[in-house]
Amino acid sequence: MSKTRLMTAATTAIAGLLLTGCGSASPGVAVKVGDEEISTRHVDEVTTNYCTAVGDLESAVPMGFVRQYVVQLLTLRSQASQIADDYGVEPGTTYMNDVAQRQDTASTQPEEVQDDYVELASTSAYAQDILDQVGRIVLEDQGVTEPTAEQTTQAGIDVFNQWPNTHDLEIDPRYGLRSVDGVLSPVDTSTSVAVGDTAKAGMSTEPDPAFAETLPVNHRCG
Repeated sequence: MSKTRLMTAATTAIAGLLLTGCGSASPGVAVKVGDEEISTRHVDEVTTNYCTAVGDLESAVPMGFVRQYVVQLLTLRSQASQIADDYGVEPGTTYMNDVAQRQDTASTQPEEVQDDYVELASTSAYAQDILDQVGRIVLEDQGVTEPTAEQTTQAGIDVFNQWPNTHDLEIDPRYGLRSVDGVLSPVDTSTSVAVGDTAKAGMSTEPDPAFAETLPVNHRCG
């Protein structure tokens, strides 16, 4: 898997879905999404497993960026799951087919990392499936009987966008994520000041392969 695919997939999956309301999570909690808390320990475990599952990358990526990616997708999946519960829907065949493909891809990897890989890799399909179903419900309630695909998607996006207005969305600043123009995006949320080129490279909001190669093996992916 290329570095570009690894680091841009999260933004593509989340763009237009997660809006507003990013505060600071409690100690030991990476993200609080509505009624669910995702622990820092869980994020670390999933990050390690995902890095193992994707194997060699074209360029090494600092583990901090992979961790951001994991937090973004775990947050999106949690939000989509809670919205699905609110509207009484379950993912359909499109999502199930995506999961089957991911499971096939992961089958060559160690068994202990497969579930985390499949969960993350299928999150975009999961969110899209829920979004479209919810969009159809909203439009039906509005009397729109034959909506276009664009109308359905937009109605679903509106539900996702409005959800954080009435539910908690708090993220530990260490992950460098914040809602920017409606998208959960990597930003510099550190309260410290970087001194020296190495420190500044470590705090960049874009992965630096050259910097990543200088990191210990357990601090980089690829």
